[in-house]
Amino acid sequence: MAMNRYMLWMSLLFVAMDSAAQWVWHNPQNNVNPSASFIQNQGWKEDGNNYRRLPLRAKGKVREQVWNLACESAGLAIRFTTDAADIKVKYKVTGGYSMPHMPATGVSGVDLYRSADQGFCFGDYSFGDTIRYSYHIDLLTETGKEQEYTLYLPLYNGVEHLEIGVPDGNVFFFVPTVEKGAVVLYGTSIAQGACASRPGMAWGNIVSRALGRPLVNLGFSGNGKLEKEVIDFINEQDADAYILDCMANLTDRSEAEIKELVKRSVLQIREKHATPILLVEHAGYSNGTTNQGQHEAYSHANVAQSEAYKELKREGVKNLFYLSREELDYHPDAWVDYVHPSDYGMARQAAAVEKKLKKILK
Repeated sequence: MAMNRYMLWMSLLFVAMDSAAQWVWHNPQNNVNPSASFIQNQGWKEDGNNYRRLPLRAKGKVREQVWNLACESAGLAIRFTTDAADIKVKYKVTGGYSMPHMPATGVSGVDLYRSADQGFCFGDYSFGDTIRYSYHIDLLTETGKEQEYTLYLPLYNGVEHLEIGVPDGNVFFFVPTVEKGAVVLYGTSIAQGACASRPGMAWGNIVSRALGRPLVNLGFSGNGKLEKEVIDFINEQDADAYILDCMANLTDRSEAEIKELVKRSVLQIREKHATPILLVEHAGYSNGTTNQGQHEAYSHANVAQSEAYKELKREGVKNLFYLSREELDYHPDAWVDYVHPSDYGMARQAAAVEKKLKKILK
């Protein structure tokens, strides 16, 4: 009850603040130039400015669960430049605010970073019918008064009607999408962002910031299964690297089935691209050292993928790389539950992937 009163009070406060000053609100979907896009890390632009991770034509071609998850905005971001010290964000979401093992700030929140120094900008927030974030940034970098920012969107929710506001008289413009040099990530709930405390801490977003490259997040919670229909869409992306990180959703398959899926997926990409492909092992389970069943589940998946990798290399497949569980090196405290990483786990996975990609991409 006390928390409900607090959220109501915060909502009323934000409304009062909006009405007390003259604010100008900017919607990245209201773009007068239909050929331009302001949604970063999005692989498909053909449907105009939206917050989906697959194009509309994917509906009915991929499984319904995959399509529904593709309507969640994991990995998407908006870049903008302003000289305002005060910035507000307001938007609506399509689903529930939080999950039992993941806070509202990660499921439904946004995250603001300053581009020049990757400085994190904390914002006061309230979750109601409209979610609101309010930022005050008065310690500037040496690049001048106008600063560029990246706003990461929710990891486990769809976004509706998002607007960014600055006081009247301040400079504001959206930065067009960066498309070259992208990395495409196909994976599970861990790739989608579970259970980061906020969007900026999803490991794909950490890697994207570290490398200064777009990263197209195709992590589908419980549904990263190396499906041909999804890889058909991945093949439409002219990326600098492809990451396949699906073992956590394939532990119920036999080793023979996993080997076949991995080999087929790699060869399917190779039909279209000579680009580097990185296979990532299952990082394991938090109780994998104390529970025999859990230990066997991730071990057999990793053994199968490793065998597939070795066979593909023997068959002459080039530009194929591997990231092992040992290289991921999760600490026993790196999980929120049995499999989903905390921010600590996300940072460890991001560091391992970043190190490998730097070698691959030189």
